[in-house]
Amino acid sequence: MRRTSRRIWRLAAGTITVALFAACSTSPSTAPSLQNPVLTQPQANAVAEVVASDAASLVGGATLDAATGMPFAVAPMPGAPALGPSSATCTPTRSPSPPTNSDGDPVPDSVRVDFTGCTFTGDGHTVTLSGSIDIVDPTPATTDRAFRTRSNAFTRTVTNSTGTTRSVVENGVRSVVGTADQIQLLDTTQTDYTYGSGATASHARKWLATFAADQAGSIQMGSRLPSGTWTISGSSTYTSGTNSYSLSVTTSDPLHYNTSCSVEPRFDSGTLTVHVTKGTTSTTVTITFTGCGQYSVNRSAA
Repeated sequence: MRRTSRRIWRLAAGTITVALFAACSTSPSTAPSLQNPVLTQPQANAVAEVVASDAASLVGGATLDAATGMPFAVAPMPGAPALGPSSATCTPTRSPSPPTNSDGDPVPDSVRVDFTGCTFTGDGHTVTLSGSIDIVDPTPATTDRAFRTRSNAFTRTVTNSTGTTRSVVENGVRSVVGTADQIQLLDTTQTDYTYGSGATASHARKWLATFAADQAGSIQMGSRLPSGTWTISGSSTYTSGTNSYSLSVTTSDPLHYNTSCSVEPRFDSGTLTVHVTKGTTSTTVTITFTGCGQYSVNRSAA
């Protein structure tokens, strides 16, 4: 009986040891992002600032001023005033001038708009533009709403009343097709962002975005975008210093663009969900827009 008891005890002890070893060896992998988060909260805030800025810039890329070729949103940085061409102190240079327009729609066949020397002012902010945007009609023989833009080091530098400066440099292509009710936009652009602290980051993305007007039939080519909702999905790479992250972006709740907002981003509701991955570890950054120019950033385990 004693031998049997010892054998049973040894088997039980061995079972407990194996179970404890298994539990200890698997527990870190079941919740790695809780113990070793991909992003700290300040880093999550920095990612959110760039993603929110790029989401806001879709508005300017969705339509253009038929007279000047300028985007209608020139400084879509969080917290900056929503400035437009009416506050410009320069006239961008177009070449050729006048451009050829074979089909007579608001999009010229091909034109380069150079913004060198352009400045905007408003609400204690000064915006300086440089670089150029190429505008191309992909269907020059058909009167429609399609156009394509290529940003060539298109730079927006914003300085507030305290002297803090942020800047965005864009290189890449946006392709737009649409109707009077909605617009689809493919954004393959890289943003090089300089924060107010002087730190820098880059965001290279491939997004597919759809805009639906609140009022059916209210989208007019060559005019400002009306109020409506944006849905965004796609992937991107965010790089800051020696760190590089893979991002997957979706609108879990469509972003409502409100033309009456005077501060960027001009979303008064909606949620961007950003899954941030580095190696085998992920964190979810949730950007919730709560009012004009206002949003909160929440970091959680993916």
